[in-house]
Amino acid sequence: MPLGWILPNDGYGAGYGQTNSLDGNIQNLKDFGDYARKHGVEIGLWTQSDLHPVDSIKPLLQRDIEKEIGVAGVRVLKTDVAWVGDGYSFGLNGITDVANLMPKFGLGARPMIISLDGWAGTQRYAGIWTGDQTGGKWEYIRFHIPTYIGSGLSGMPNITSDMDGIFGGKEPIINIRDFQWKTFTPMQLNMDGWGSNEKYPHALGEPATSINRNYLKLKSQLIPYLYSVAHEAVKGLPIIRAMFLKDPNSYTLGKATQYQFMCGPWFLVAPIFEKTSTDAEGNDIRNNIYLPNGEWIDFFNGNIYRGGKILNNFNAPIWKLPLFVKAGAIIPMTVPNNHVNEIPKDLRIYEFYPYGHSEFTEYDDDGRTEAYLQGDTITTHITSNVKNDRLTITLQPALGSFVGMSKEKTTILRINVTEHPKAVIAEIGKNKLKLHEVHSQQTFEQAENVYYYNPAPNLNLFSTKGSGAEKVTVSKNPQVLIKIGKTDITTTKTTITIKKFVFHNSVFSKSGPLSAPANAKVVETDRKPDSLTPSWDKTDNTDFYEILYDSMIYTGIRENKLEFTGLEPNKMYNFSVRSVNKTDSSAWVKIFAKTIADPLELAIRGITASCNKPAQGGEGINKLFDFDENNIWHTKYETNAIPFDLVIDLHSVNTVDKMTYLPRQVGANGIISCAIVFYSMDKKNWTKAGTVTWPKTSEQKTFIFATHPIARYIKISVDKAFGNFGSGRELYIFRVADTPSYIPGDINNDKILDENDLTSYMNYTGLRLGDKDFEGYVSKGDINKNNLIDAYDISNVAIMLDNGVQPDSVAPLDGKIVIIPDKKNYHVGEIISITVHGFGLKAVNALSFALPYSPANYEYLGSNLLAVNGMKNFTNDRLHSNNTKALYPTFVNIGNKPTLNGTQDLFILHFKAHKAGPFNSEITNGLLVDKNLFSKEF
Repeated sequence: MPLGWILPNDGYGAGYGQTNSLDGNIQNLKDFGDYARKHGVEIGLWTQSDLHPVDSIKPLLQRDIEKEIGVAGVRVLKTDVAWVGDGYSFGLNGITDVANLMPKFGLGARPMIISLDGWAGTQRYAGIWTGDQTGGKWEYIRFHIPTYIGSGLSGMPNITSDMDGIFGGKEPIINIRDFQWKTFTPMQLNMDGWGSNEKYPHALGEPATSINRNYLKLKSQLIPYLYSVAHEAVKGLPIIRAMFLKDPNSYTLGKATQYQFMCGPWFLVAPIFEKTSTDAEGNDIRNNIYLPNGEWIDFFNGNIYRGGKILNNFNAPIWKLPLFVKAGAIIPMTVPNNHVNEIPKDLRIYEFYPYGHSEFTEYDDDGRTEAYLQGDTITTHITSNVKNDRLTITLQPALGSFVGMSKEKTTILRINVTEHPKAVIAEIGKNKLKLHEVHSQQTFEQAENVYYYNPAPNLNLFSTKGSGAEKVTVSKNPQVLIKIGKTDITTTKTTITIKKFVFHNSVFSKSGPLSAPANAKVVETDRKPDSLTPSWDKTDNTDFYEILYDSMIYTGIRENKLEFTGLEPNKMYNFSVRSVNKTDSSAWVKIFAKTIADPLELAIRGITASCNKPAQGGEGINKLFDFDENNIWHTKYETNAIPFDLVIDLHSVNTVDKMTYLPRQVGANGIISCAIVFYSMDKKNWTKAGTVTWPKTSEQKTFIFATHPIARYIKISVDKAFGNFGSGRELYIFRVADTPSYIPGDINNDKILDENDLTSYMNYTGLRLGDKDFEGYVSKGDINKNNLIDAYDISNVAIMLDNGVQPDSVAPLDGKIVIIPDKKNYHVGEIISITVHGFGLKAVNALSFALPYSPANYEYLGSNLLAVNGMKNFTNDRLHSNNTKALYPTFVNIGNKPTLNGTQDLFILHFKAHKAGPFNSEITNGLLVDKNLFSKEF
């Protein structure tokens, strides 16, 4: 499995060294680096913050970048969130420092820096990493594609992200799809430690192991191409290129091509980023692939597609990335390898897709030092020219040199064809070279000055032996392989001529006259607010169908329908459809259809609520917020419910616009007529929004939030309703258009609350305002806005997991917690045992507090749990950025677990005394939380 770099962590309590001194830690890092380099792997550092020694920090977390570079051999720095804690200038100064120190202490080493953030000037020193993300979700891939494209457009061509995210995972199909498309990106990082599974390429077993290995091996072969394209990006186009850079037109200049890109000039990548027609094995199709003008070849089978159209229904079995090569491509390559030290210096390989006239300049340097800045580089200009059926390839003498390069190289050419050529002729300088034809791959590999016609090159070379993936046939169009013995590439021009060059691989298989599609229309069920799906009857003798929409032709449609998404509600659209085969195309048939209006576009979903009066069986309060207008909520029959309160949890923070109430349609019992409406962020502090006086009719009724407040909770205090009941079909709450909405507790910002958010909170418990890591997305996780990550913040996630909690409506939250030392005074070195005691606890679903202490006086050793039931322990011993220390005992129930009640010892904290005398720390920031997210300070 290819591996180029490994980046140990220097912080977050991990530390790359576990000795009692900084120099001892540096030696640990050096020993590890020596071992890694012996196996072809370079080392870097995943850095938390400081670069230089700080005496007040314990050795575990101390840094000395000069020794890390000069002694341990570190050659990569990856910055993390703390690097922007003090502002962008702090981070920019840090990476500038490393950029200057790396060559100084690394014997001229080229600095390689990956930054977590970007700002003006970053591109001079660092590439960009997209930050902590959640894998195992299609959304992770979907938004990363335009992120990579946008980075290149912003002058940051060197971008990377965590493979399948740092969080989440356990979804082999998504894992595979992520490895596939990132083959054609600058870097791939496997960030391990916080996910649902390990993040290395073979963590999820077969077939992921085999498929991921095949793509990583492909990337290893493409290093000469990617390196040349990366060099071009220094002053020219980025590595990952928006489609409008290749073909600017009205279609590419919008968002229509945001989920595909060019990798350099020759590869078009259209990742699988969503479920379209996915089966259990992950086989799918890809729609809406824009192919610019010209010819485009399917990399995996050689099928040729005409450009200027939008390709659909493209088959993408789980092993296959939709990948196209531009006709005319010249691709420098090398042998498959696990690291760059395995790349032979005396071999060069080029792959060709000849078409008309094309050219490419290969770039190389030593890859390790800054000597390239003084001109120690080499370039090779290659041209390919097809005239009639005669192909001429010219490799010009290489220009330049660098230390360590080999001038004498064997040359291998791979020329994609579809028929055996008539003759293959080589000229080395002015001398003709007789090439002998061989008839096996093995003979070709052992000989030189030969050529071999390979009728079906096998691309499935690296699947695990004996696995199901090994049995999958992946063979492409024929190739002519040419091998020329070693020559001095700096003095010799090499010319190859092929007579009867043919490359033609049609995607058509049928021929003859065609009839136009009949019954073409958009049926009512295929009309949506944002999409329309034209359909028609299938026609005989058809290879596929084409649709003309908005001046573009959508081709390759093998089904008799195609969905068009991203449309505007309540708008008329027109399409034309025709049948196509090898020799004919039918007349166009017009289709007119209108999208439906979306009255609920801004209605907030996922709402829950509670009512302080019981509901009739089967007609619970959830019926009022389920977006189903055919059922009903009703308070208990034959029981007076007036007055009653509805407390509504939006489960997101929104700028609220209005509320629409749909009363029952049959009968009048329970129709609300008079109420007061309030809003809140915490269910403690309520602000009156207004009153409602509604007629006792079945028509829908609306309340406008005049001030458009920002709120999470809404309360409706009802004092009049027909028959003294409460009822309703639906209650919609709408947010203001074009305003943000976020989910409290969604610290990873992936629009859901899950285990990944809980993992983040586990790492950030006790982080507070002033800590370098706090500002940014961590501070957004401070839901109660007390400038501290505590039990209340964590509870917002915890109550939603494991099928959620059953709200506690019996006992109100109450109680307090105290600490009781086991002695009044302690000697130096003595163990201090602090009992944490709960008094009068009622309905406690989570608790937390801070226990500040001086590390000069005490050392935290651990805890014994006594009576916290099944609560999850989030306790953190936190060193703050101002060098103060505090322990944050934190316990939270996950899902619906028993609460703490009564008076009892909860747990014992153990410290070691470094100073004689009493234990003099006191509780601060004490907090109790119940299942309803009510909290009480103590």
